[in-house]
Amino acid sequence: MAAESDARCPRCGGSFHCGANDAVPCACNTLRLDEATLADLRARYTGCLCLACLRKIAASTKLHQEIDR
Repeated sequence: MAAESDARCPRCGGSFHCGANDAVPCACNTLRLDEATLADLRARYTGCLCLACLRKIAASTKLHQEIDR
């Protein structure tokens, strides 16, 4: 039986361990996403995304911000 914190990423469908309720901070807390991106993710997905997807989104957001300068 899967642990309660085992999840499936709604973006890529991959399985991952969500550390939101772990004793130590989840690795996703190391990523910074702007408020607009967070709002978009909340509107599009229910639940947590895997760290790989969050890293791709963060990198893409950073790239777009640098291009817009």
